[in-house]
Amino acid sequence: MSTTIDPYNVIPKYHQLALILKAQIVDGNWPPRSAIPAERQLETIYSISRTTIREAINLLIQQGYLYREHGRGTFVSPQKLQKKIMELTSFSEDMVKRGIRPGQIIRKVEIITPPTRIQRLLELPPNNTVIEIDRIRLGDGKPIGLQTSYIALQNPNTITKADLEELGSLYKILEQKFHIIPSEAEETLEVTLADLDEAKLLGILPGAPLLLSQRLLFDQNRKPVEFVRILYRGDKYQYYIRLVR
Repeated sequence: MSTTIDPYNVIPKYHQLALILKAQIVDGNWPPRSAIPAERQLETIYSISRTTIREAINLLIQQGYLYREHGRGTFVSPQKLQKKIMELTSFSEDMVKRGIRPGQIIRKVEIITPPTRIQRLLELPPNNTVIEIDRIRLGDGKPIGLQTSYIALQNPNTITKADLEELGSLYKILEQKFHIIPSEAEETLEVTLADLDEAKLLGILPGAPLLLSQRLLFDQNRKPVEFVRILYRGDKYQYYIRLVR
């Protein structure tokens, strides 16, 4: 990648600069929370206007690579939490593997009759009940995602708030309490925008990007046991996949 701005390139100058600065971050030349060069320095290095520099910086802020602190400058954002697509892990396992303390705010644990779509996915007969668990998921005490799970268990088996508070991970509860082993899953990913309620719960602005993950979990007998919907903060979480040809 070029490290200079080409005035004759069809790519706008601010976008060229954004790519150069992003490469410095991705390559580890600028560690998380370190300050990037001041605008006047970038102006001298790349011979471009302050307006162009600000456009490039604003783009990287929107993408989650930089953040501003009023009166102090612009800094490199902490690396996004990354999850490999081929891994079947719980949220808590994801956090622990990355050296982050997982947490939760339990908003609801109820027995409900699920919507028709959930009933069909879990292969349940009409009017069968499920356990609905609604949580705010935390990383080092900060909101990262909103998680709603629908779990199909044979009566009188149930999951309680005390179970969640003791073990944290739903996968652990399934294994230790019911001998249900999460073995495989089908998952879809899409981008959406935060509504007013979601933004308030996650501490972000309405309209901020979210990563929506919807997963159907199967047990060791390939019986569907859970459907979960998770909204991740777009500035805190990303998925990773390695492709080979």
